[in-house]
Amino acid sequence: MAAVGFTVSSASATAQATWTVSPGGPFTAHSGDTQLEVPNAVLRCTDADAAGDLQSGSGLDGAGIGTIDSLTFTNCTVAGIMFNVDTSSTPWDLNVTGVDPNNPDRVLGSITGIIANISDPSGLCSATFAGPGGATDEGTVTGYFDNATSQLVVQDGDLTAYNANCLNIINNGEHAAFTGTFDVSPAQTITMD
Repeated sequence: MAAVGFTVSSASATAQATWTVSPGGPFTAHSGDTQLEVPNAVLRCTDADAAGDLQSGSGLDGAGIGTIDSLTFTNCTVAGIMFNVDTSSTPWDLNVTGVDPNNPDRVLGSITGIIANISDPSGLCSATFAGPGGATDEGTVTGYFDNATSQLVVQDGDLTAYNANCLNIINNGEHAAFTGTFDVSPAQTITMD
């Protein structure tokens, strides 16, 4: 989906941790392959591009440390059907939750506020992906940023399918695991205060 580049100077974080971000400000992110996996199929897009903004300075709360203001997916297919993705529920929040205790290069975090819709031009396949509370419940994806590679890796989350009308390829209530690796520009630095 989207990302910010994080470089970390501490091996752990607490719930009360505050953060310093430099330089902050606008960023873009690109992935050459994103996937949304449901039990019967994998929805794949060959390109995803995001733009957003990151706070700058010190003493920052990890929650809402940045936003994803726009996100577009192109060349998307599921079971051979081309489809479009509507992410007009942006902006979504970027959150820092800590540092991976097993790898100090990785900042753990989440993207929250997600509601996305897919549809194909022929009307064969459509669905809404949102949080577990229903089609209007904002969903979350989780992952980490690896400062050694300047990539954000999105690994999963709580996205769930609703309003599914997709030839039984996607069904209501199914968990949808989102994965993708995003290259970030420019790289940001975030450190625990």
